[in-house]
Amino acid sequence: MVVLAQLRERMLQKGLDAYVIPATDPHQSEYPPEHWRVLRWVSGFTGSAGTLVVTQNFAGLWTDSRYFVQAEEQLAGSGIQLMRMRIPHTPEFAQWLAQYLPNGAVVGVDGHLLSRAWYRQMEDLIRPRGIRINPHVDLAADLWSHRPPMPKGPIWEHPLRFAVTPRTEKLARLRQALQEQDLTHIALASLDDIAWLFNLRGSDVDYNPVFAAYALVGLDDAVLFTDPLKTTAALRRRLQRDGVRVLSYDAWSEHLRQLPANSTVLIDPRRVSQNLCEALPPSAALREGTNLTTLLKASKTHAELQQIRQTMVRDGVVLTKFFYWLAHTVGCQHLTERMAQEKLQALRLEQPHCLGESFGPISAYGPHAALPHYSATPESDAELRPKGAYLLDSGGQYLGGTTDTTRVVALGPCSDEVRHDYTLVLKGLIAISTLRFPVGTRGYQMDVLARLPLWQHGINFGHGTGHGVGYFLCVHEGPQSISPAPVDVAFQPGMITSVEPGIYRPGKHGIRIENLVCCIEAERTEFGEFLAFETLTIAPIFTQLVDRRLLTPAERAWLRQYNRWVRRKIGRYLTAQERAWLQQATAPV
Repeated sequence: MVVLAQLRERMLQKGLDAYVIPATDPHQSEYPPEHWRVLRWVSGFTGSAGTLVVTQNFAGLWTDSRYFVQAEEQLAGSGIQLMRMRIPHTPEFAQWLAQYLPNGAVVGVDGHLLSRAWYRQMEDLIRPRGIRINPHVDLAADLWSHRPPMPKGPIWEHPLRFAVTPRTEKLARLRQALQEQDLTHIALASLDDIAWLFNLRGSDVDYNPVFAAYALVGLDDAVLFTDPLKTTAALRRRLQRDGVRVLSYDAWSEHLRQLPANSTVLIDPRRVSQNLCEALPPSAALREGTNLTTLLKASKTHAELQQIRQTMVRDGVVLTKFFYWLAHTVGCQHLTERMAQEKLQALRLEQPHCLGESFGPISAYGPHAALPHYSATPESDAELRPKGAYLLDSGGQYLGGTTDTTRVVALGPCSDEVRHDYTLVLKGLIAISTLRFPVGTRGYQMDVLARLPLWQHGINFGHGTGHGVGYFLCVHEGPQSISPAPVDVAFQPGMITSVEPGIYRPGKHGIRIENLVCCIEAERTEFGEFLAFETLTIAPIFTQLVDRRLLTPAERAWLRQYNRWVRRKIGRYLTAQERAWLQQATAPV
């Protein structure tokens, strides 16, 4: 309440009728560094998706169904109202501004935090109502007295043994793409694109091995804008040898202003802030589209996929050892959700080339699993008991790839409803995993197959079915996805995507089973070229909860073959006791 009061006072001083605070940073990161978590500082809400609107007599936080329960708890007593996104009769935040603000009102926002695409959508909605946006208002700079500093973690090279493609080769491929599209430059603000392009990694963002930076690549030069103190002299020399200059993070805007008059610059409006675009000189032509680097890094190379397959073996060993330990610990000693995830983290860090987690793990017992993005806290930390189901969604960051796997296991007797839901979710996973599809297919055309087994029983889930996954980068990566949203990106060989249907019954249980798959070439017929999915995740799918009656013979065969493959791939790394337990836990249904 104190921060809200201060905001409102400063808004009056600056003549603002409303102030908008997104959950992003200047790089449109999913997990911003602490320095940029303005939304959390004001509201206390810790979710990764949300927008706060403050006026003199209203404060509302817009977020989606993944965070409804979490937001209700965290906003209690704050004076901030939860506004449920994508719910009938609830306007989105820009619609709310257009509906409730008077003609001539001024909306303030820090344009460094708002993407160009988002800014334009907001402007299109409120400008016809005579409402103006001021994108140069950073109230946090004035009021956040103990604001965390910009991150100072070191920048280091992704070893070529794992990166496999030298940055000179990546730059050459990027420049070829620029020439093919009659472009002179590409301006990059997205941290994963920059890290991938230069084969560099950092620790500025939780779980994602990236660092705060901008980049500008032309046909003859490449400039990396970051804190020079985060790089060693030896690294800067190697970058210079490869044609990359390193300038300070703050030199970015001024460098853009000095671009030649005949420049044609590509920017991705979803991944570049509004204020960054304003720094481009009027004489330069601006072209908007998906970053060329995003498309290049989405399709993993043959050598990268070889590394990823080895990584999946390591992570499968971790998960199997964890569930073996869990099965022999629950009911024998005190164990909580947080204690379980700490054990998992310790097991992962024992594996070669593992640097940590790829996201905050979801260790969820019983009703907690009904919250798709549940995070165990000291207050919510439930004890695991020998009854009911336990969901674990976790992943690791390895030098040879990024993992993301969800499994559900019975800790003891479970209801028929749990078994029913588990089997329907498994059917959805199998449907996508076994799909063959023509070249040009989009994710929204596939999504229905994962939901159909659920829809036939009057069930649905509120999140997407799958997201792209990076290569020792962000666990959520574009441009492809599998969801109802009409994302106009065709699947291409080499793209790694999660498949994770789910069923969530508040107050009861949650079920989600997730594997990573890679798009591969399948066959050419008289009807054209067809693609398929190769399953990459090597982790047991436990059969104790499967209702055999709900699976077709083909689905039972897929499950039997998958678990046999898992046992063959990881068996040599397990003890005799672990192998015997795994055989029983994955016995054919």
